[in-house]
Amino acid sequence: MKITEARPYVVKNLKYALNPSSIAVVGASRYPNKVGNAVIRELQKWGYQGAIYPVNPRADKVEGLKAYHRLQDIKKPVDLVFLAVPAHIVNAIMHDCVAIKAKVAVIATSAFKEIGRGDLQDLITQYCRDHELPLIGPNLVGLGTPYAHFNCGFIPYLPVPGTVAMISQSGANLLAALGTSQENHFGMSFFVGLGNKADVDFSEFIEYGEQDPHTKCISVYSEGLDSPEAFLKSCKKVTKPVVVIKVGGSKIGNKAAFAHTASENPESDAYYDKVIKDAGAYRATTWQEFLDVSLALGLQPPIMGDNIVMITNGGGAGLLSCDHFERRGLPMHELKEISPLLTQRMRAYMPMFGSPLNPVDISGTATPIAYKGAFQQAYRDPNVDAVLGAICPTAITDVAAVAQAAIDVHESCKKLHKPFVMICQGGGECHDAIMRLRDNGIPAYATAEQAVNAMVALRQYGKKVAKK
Repeated sequence: MKITEARPYVVKNLKYALNPSSIAVVGASRYPNKVGNAVIRELQKWGYQGAIYPVNPRADKVEGLKAYHRLQDIKKPVDLVFLAVPAHIVNAIMHDCVAIKAKVAVIATSAFKEIGRGDLQDLITQYCRDHELPLIGPNLVGLGTPYAHFNCGFIPYLPVPGTVAMISQSGANLLAALGTSQENHFGMSFFVGLGNKADVDFSEFIEYGEQDPHTKCISVYSEGLDSPEAFLKSCKKVTKPVVVIKVGGSKIGNKAAFAHTASENPESDAYYDKVIKDAGAYRATTWQEFLDVSLALGLQPPIMGDNIVMITNGGGAGLLSCDHFERRGLPMHELKEISPLLTQRMRAYMPMFGSPLNPVDISGTATPIAYKGAFQQAYRDPNVDAVLGAICPTAITDVAAVAQAAIDVHESCKKLHKPFVMICQGGGECHDAIMRLRDNGIPAYATAEQAVNAMVALRQYGKKVAKK
């Protein structure tokens, strides 16, 4: 159901959705293959420290915990109620949630509007709104945060701790992002599946993300933007960058979005593109771009000008970057145009056949010392707005040592508030370097195009910051 702006009571109560002191799991099954059982197992497995109250009318114990036959039998405060029960009894359970004064309700159950039962979904939603009980879902996979060791849903793992808040209508894509977090060191502050998004809206989680101390970038996967006015207001209100991937723009994708999360897209894709642009958010067009851009915005400050200097030991990476920068509307400038003195200073870190043009090619023989010196010169030049580094693993390149040089320079120059992004093209040694760089706050990627997309997003965010 639509809203015109984020509701204060919802934003206030979302802290109970992601850091509750107690959880009641309604539909807590004794059988391991059931969602209601998996929720409790995952809470225990990942170290959740709050109280867990299984609710099952036919069980006295679930996963070693005392079970309650009804919510009203729990004589202690309950912050969050998680429902994993058949759709036809959800309405009755929501009345019980109000009766015990729960702070938030999360409905994993499917079979609502996405199969034509919109009236039932709206009935439940209106009841919750009438009693100011925020409802997340239905038809979702779960939510959580690594900072509270909180994994609430049928989700196999938590992400590594980081700065990106992931708000997704799709459970499958949320799981993909969580897997990426584990495998590729994509750090998250919190994550939530919204499913059908019957009540709690993107806008409210965006405003919650603004308040969350661990969040530096708010990332939204949307299948339907049915409250564009609220989205626009919240994006303009927050100071943190917002990244959006909006799907369902194709003819068959529109139908698939409704069947998946009951999302309706009555307007053209160009309309949603304008809404996202007017909101000051960054719209990604592919899943990879969505992740790459979110990582960069979560780790680095905005780029406040157009003078980007690239330092590489491989001409190919430089050329790929030049072309993609121009395609994305952020063409590179020659070094002599940015800072004539920097051109001369760079020559100290390259052989005579190197090129100080920009990209600055310090050649395939470049040592970690040469990289470090070139990085420092670029970083410290007042005319340079951002630095892009690239490693090509020749037989004499110490990839790990170059990565460490980048980390050392980044750490020593943080006070300058200039973004630093890295490209590491190659095999296992480059993958290890990417992980190490990310762990030390530097967005690093396997291709030039990924890195350029990240820098374009940082520049777009810089323009938004400059307007405020």
